[in-house]
Amino acid sequence: MHTLLNTIKNLNQSSNLGSSANTTKSIAESIFKDLRSYGLADKDIVAISSELLNKLTDDLKSRNEKNNIPS
Repeated sequence: MHTLLNTIKNLNQSSNLGSSANTTKSIAESIFKDLRSYGLADKDIVAISSELLNKLTDDLKSRNEKNNIPS
C-alpha cells in the first residue's frame, strides 16, 4: 500500500488537484495496482471492494444513529 499512500500524499500536496473524479480515479488505480502487485486474484479484489462498502455502510449508519437521522 506504499504506492497508495504516495499517491494520496502527492495529490494532497498538489496545488491543482483537479476534479474530485480525477482524484478518485487516481486513488482507485493505485489501490488496484497495489492489490494486483500483491498477487490478489479477481475474486479477492471483489471481496475487498465488498468489504469496504460494508464498512462504509456501517459507518454511515452509526453516524446517522448518533445524529438521530432516520435511515
